[in-house]
Amino acid sequence: MTLNMMMDAGAPEAIAGALSRHHPGLFFTIVEEAPVAISLTDADARIVYANPAFCRQTGYELEALLQQNPRLLASRQTPREIYQDMWHTLLQRRPWRGQLINRHRDGSLYLVEIDITPVINPFGELEHYLAMQRDISASYALEQRLRNHMTLTEAVLNNIPAAVVVVDERDHVVMDNLAYKTFCADCGGKELLSELNFSARKAELANGQVLPVVLRGEVRWLSVTCWALPGVSEEASRYFIDNRLTRTLVVITDDTQQRQQQEQGRLDRLKQQMTNGKLLAAIREALDAALIQLNCPINMLAAARRLNGSDNNNVALDAAWREGEEAMARLKRCRPSLELESAAVWPLQPFFDDLRALYHTRYEQGKNLQVTLDSHHLVGFGQRTQLLACLSLWLDRTLDIAAGLGDFTAQTQIYAREEEGWLSLYITDNVPLIPLRHTHSPDALNAPGKGMELRLIQTLVAHHHGAIELTSHPEGGSCLTLRFPLFHSLTGGSK
Repeated sequence: MTLNMMMDAGAPEAIAGALSRHHPGLFFTIVEEAPVAISLTDADARIVYANPAFCRQTGYELEALLQQNPRLLASRQTPREIYQDMWHTLLQRRPWRGQLINRHRDGSLYLVEIDITPVINPFGELEHYLAMQRDISASYALEQRLRNHMTLTEAVLNNIPAAVVVVDERDHVVMDNLAYKTFCADCGGKELLSELNFSARKAELANGQVLPVVLRGEVRWLSVTCWALPGVSEEASRYFIDNRLTRTLVVITDDTQQRQQQEQGRLDRLKQQMTNGKLLAAIREALDAALIQLNCPINMLAAARRLNGSDNNNVALDAAWREGEEAMARLKRCRPSLELESAAVWPLQPFFDDLRALYHTRYEQGKNLQVTLDSHHLVGFGQRTQLLACLSLWLDRTLDIAAGLGDFTAQTQIYAREEEGWLSLYITDNVPLIPLRHTHSPDALNAPGKGMELRLIQTLVAHHHGAIELTSHPEGGSCLTLRFPLFHSLTGGSK
């Protein structure tokens, strides 16, 4: 029979009848050679036929199976509800499909997927049950092994502190862990990789990069590293061709705490350097005051020696004068140097960023300390830490006075601009300007600045060849103006 004849036959019964007439025994041969285990039972569920594949699967010879109920293969591992559902469906003359755990002749268990179809004769009577079953033990074991592997992988990924994400060649996320999902939630539901501009910066991030990202209104520092990840396509259309995929593994670590600790360590070192600068300035100022006080009696001794003349030597007077001169010389030699660092040109914006960070908590989270730059390109010249100490001394004085005024909030504004080769800093506050007294307290050298801030500022400003001016406002408050020569003013060159 040709294909056209078969198509013309139309109904499957007609096709089957035509094939049986022209090819006697065709269907029996097909069933006998089929790799699928096939069995046929009568209406009372007694096996009347089983093909060789069924015998190989069960381990029984055909003679041992004939007239046996298929429960011969049943194990106690299949729940009773499965069999109840099976017979409930079959008795309604409807096909049933399910999975059963069967027992091999040697006692081993195996999992089968079985299709059972009731066979109805032309008179509407149930004659047979046709069953086709496949041993799916190996595929089930592989599926479970894959599921265990995925569960283990997911558990590991979700319990590591880093965010892990895999993207395809179009940088679309194909897998991520809980930490990455948390980051995305902190981004307001947006993809974190999009917030990092990952697609445009992929090459830059390959070797690791720490990037600032604003999450929930706070700056977080994320370390991003990525590697090429081999993979294969799951599409059937790529079965016979190269099915390798380009995927990228991205690991994102939150380095915020580490960076904060590093920044806090840097600020602590900066505070220590500023304290050292203040201490040296206090020692230097105290020694200068002592030199001034000592210079008066020495000058008087020198005048007395001149009045006595050279012919009437007074041994005691000469000895006192020489001791005084040697004491002066010793004090001058003890005056510490204020050169704690090399003079250099540095940008003013980071300079004030450090100042705000140092006073972030003392000025109510930095809200009452305002800094304005006439230009973002402004620079300073000199010893950066010493100039920072000048501002710190005045801010400490302002806060100390405000603390003594009861319910009073100090507010300070700093304005910086360049004026004809000078860097001018205007420090304005709302604290009343109280009379300044220069006192030498017993702990002056242990806590430099207590009551002598202005003199220490003058010392540091004079060391930088600068100028200082202090004015008060009629409505209250004061303005301290500090002027420092810029680089080109000292060298004759450009900044």
